[in-house]
Amino acid sequence: MNIKNYINGNFHDPMPKLGNYYCIIFFLILCSSCKNSEKEILINEVEEEVIETPVITNEFKIEFLNDILKDTLILSAKYVNAIIFEKKITNDKRIVNAKGKVESISDIQLIAITLSEKDTSFVYNQTLNKEFNIEKLKPLGYNVIDWKNIREDIYVGDSLVEERVFVSTDSLENIYHYLEKNSSISISKPIFNKSLNKAYIEVDFSYYYGYNYLFERTNNTWKFIDYAGQWIR
Repeated sequence: MNIKNYINGNFHDPMPKLGNYYCIIFFLILCSSCKNSEKEILINEVEEEVIETPVITNEFKIEFLNDILKDTLILSAKYVNAIIFEKKITNDKRIVNAKGKVESISDIQLIAITLSEKDTSFVYNQTLNKEFNIEKLKPLGYNVIDWKNIREDIYVGDSLVEERVFVSTDSLENIYHYLEKNSSISISKPIFNKSLNKAYIEVDFSYYYGYNYLFERTNNTWKFIDYAGQWIR
């Protein structure tokens, strides 16, 4: 049945009037179901940022990164003066074995579990923030390079289809040469729970290995709590 024609009264339905009532009820239930699913951003993968409460400013995120980077936990040993890049948080599916049961779970769901945050859409929307600029760490004394201002690789699936370079060839070669002589780390934008007392970040060390970190805020101080994952090449 064409719902639009039905509502406008242009549709001739051979069903008895009682059947029409059933159709209207079904239509209302369908609308209600759509409203209830608006928050299910992870399931529908809506690529649109939603303003959440509380609002987490980029200044708050930079202050957090500055606080934890002052600690020797991350910028230690040969990474004391490391070049810092921004890392993108993915939302891939993972296979986990929980209590003897194999399940598929997304990266965002794992982050939400790590933060003890029930609202996964609140976590997901933070990853969509395109205004976050890790170069804001530069005035605080960190050696930061925003790779998006240098080059961009365009992929279709796993295939590289285009390379866009935004600096001269000489400048790009100088950057590569500098990176060969110096250590680098890639840090993700921090993800917080709604209470703003827990935070999650991902850090890759020179493309060799990486850790996911959980921090907790007590007495206005961010403290490392635990590792939330790791990888090694």
